[in-house]
Amino acid sequence: MLWLKSYTYLCFAGLLGLTSMASPATAEEDHSIYYGSRAGMHLTTVSKSGIGTANAVIIVKHTPKDAKAFCVEYSQDYSMACVKRTMAEVKVGDRVTADCKKRTWSDVHGQSFKFEGKPRSSDVMADYAVRELATGQILDGSMASGYPIALSVFQVLCPGIAK
Repeated sequence: MLWLKSYTYLCFAGLLGLTSMASPATAEEDHSIYYGSRAGMHLTTVSKSGIGTANAVIIVKHTPKDAKAFCVEYSQDYSMACVKRTMAEVKVGDRVTADCKKRTWSDVHGQSFKFEGKPRSSDVMADYAVRELATGQILDGSMASGYPIALSVFQVLCPGIAK
């Protein structure tokens, strides 16, 4: 069943041109912090502290190199104008944080989540239940729900919990 979910995810991601973004299964090896689901939507890590603890913090920065990655990988635009535009348009926080003991974390958009382990319903196409704390909703595993991005941030902040 897991291979079917992975295959479906890869096919869906391929149709959307998302194959260069790390899937949740590889986020721990990748160590990237993503701010969106499109190719190249990643940030540069400035520092890390307390990884795997109740006070995990990763400081990030959106750099011209990150903007160029988005322009080239997603927009297919190699111009400096695209880099400048992307730098001006992308507004994200400078950190992601987690309490790995409580299994909660916040992303660069200020959204907070809770990792709840394996889903209780077979209707969820995700490997894990991730609850968005502001709405109380469980993310359904789709790109549209933000699940792959949210889970990848948790995996980097709290390695070894969601494998």
